[in-house]
Amino acid sequence: MTPARRRTRPVVLALAGALALGSLALASRAATPVTQSQIDPRSYYEDYEVGQGEDRTFAFSAPEMSSSDASGSTTRSGPTSPEVPPLPPGPREDNTFVDAGTSGPVDPADDALSTFALDVDTGSYGVARTWLRDGRRPPPASVRVEEWVNAQQYEETAAGSGPEADDLTVSAESAPSPSCAGTQLVRVAVDAREIAPEERPRVNVTLVVDRSGSMDIRARLGLVRSSLALLAQRLDPDDTVAVVGFEDRATALLEPTPVSETGRILDTIEDLRPGGSTNLAAGLRLGYRLARENVTDDAVNAVVLASDGVANVGATGPGSITDRIAREGREGIHLVTVGYGMGNYNDHLMEQLADSGDGFYSYVDTYSEAERLFGSDLVTTLTPVAAEARAQVGFDPAAVSSYRLVGYDNRAIADGDFTDLDVDAGELGAGHHATALYEVVLADGVGPGTPIGTADVRWRSTGSGQAEGSTAALVAAEDDTEPSRDLLHAATAADLAELLKGVPETDGCEVDLADLRERAEAVDAPELAAMVRQAQAAGGGR
Repeated sequence: MTPARRRTRPVVLALAGALALGSLALASRAATPVTQSQIDPRSYYEDYEVGQGEDRTFAFSAPEMSSSDASGSTTRSGPTSPEVPPLPPGPREDNTFVDAGTSGPVDPADDALSTFALDVDTGSYGVARTWLRDGRRPPPASVRVEEWVNAQQYEETAAGSGPEADDLTVSAESAPSPSCAGTQLVRVAVDAREIAPEERPRVNVTLVVDRSGSMDIRARLGLVRSSLALLAQRLDPDDTVAVVGFEDRATALLEPTPVSETGRILDTIEDLRPGGSTNLAAGLRLGYRLARENVTDDAVNAVVLASDGVANVGATGPGSITDRIAREGREGIHLVTVGYGMGNYNDHLMEQLADSGDGFYSYVDTYSEAERLFGSDLVTTLTPVAAEARAQVGFDPAAVSSYRLVGYDNRAIADGDFTDLDVDAGELGAGHHATALYEVVLADGVGPGTPIGTADVRWRSTGSGQAEGSTAALVAAEDDTEPSRDLLHAATAADLAELLKGVPETDGCEVDLADLRERAEAVDAPELAAMVRQAQAAGGGR
């Protein structure tokens, strides 16, 4: 195993003219202080070599599994020899997905209210992007439609900026559905206020890093190393970073350290070497303990879990640690889960942990995605502005004959709990955006401009601690109304997700990949258009 080396940008040293070039060559790189600007995050991914662990015996070990399970996961069966390390699972093996279900149309005369926790997870979309890029359609159970919708970048936002702006702003628009004749599509958009970089509070981040044998893949631990380097590069010098590594047991690799001490952070990244089983619960427990010891009232305090979600030692189910995660979330330490790799991947666990910890779940499959999340989005969105955020959309039974919420199937809240902010819901950070789509069939005789309902949002302000709310009116659209670019973009993402999930078409609805490709290109969504093309190439119908 070659010695670890720091990945930094080439440094040109301005020395006195009397020094010969040969002296420059002999100068020790280690003697030059490392600064944030000299970090080279990409090299951690590009230079990663499999087999860096000191004990390969435990690489890719996992408990014996049956050939399939009710959650839709794909598994491998049969015992493995303890003398010979098993081969790493292929991308389609040993993954765990749990189908969130699909809601049907509702008659508002029976139930006029639709209530759900706001969600800004995007992990399901990232997982599908990986499967499609590899030439295969994602498992239907992996598709959570709202995460596809919320992963898109929209042009318009109602969010304000600065401490005087409302924490959340809700807006609504309606247009004829691009997929279903006789149906209107209603988009309810919730935007969190922006925070300028100079207004961002200090951040205390505790990184809990999976360094088990299953992570010894370039697209896993290599990307994790790059992700941490990106975060260290983009945080402010007075922010702090702590690192916990876990495999059979958890170890504090770096106590809370100012980002200005860049060299210490890079040394820790270099020390992230794989080997052993996966005691995820122990890693989170130690991570929260370290984070709790470093909590300050004037800072954002967060734990970021970087893992493939596999837990095969200690307490292994989401329920085993969610009580601690939920309690810490309520007390101001939020959990962000970031998934890596495919094959022996537990999507369900990563999504459930983030929901419990008042955070969000993302999936990183490429260096560019790591750069977007850790180099840009995460630094801002770590700052929470609205806690326990939820929406309640009410439809007038006299104006609407049926409605259907698209997605949010595992985020439902009892209608009566809408105003009870002690009931767990979602959290939105600065700049976050959440969209909900409704398919609405108007009652006979309802004309354009007729009010058909309201969209209410409630949350607890992280600034004042007070309950706050915002409301938008829902209005019937003209029959020839052209949907806005954002509405058409959201509808295209939702339709593609439901097609790949295998949601049956209802009467009057028709969705096919050729149409979705045209729509994605029309709204200038190149990544979404590429996914449609990949779905066409993968076959499977429609």
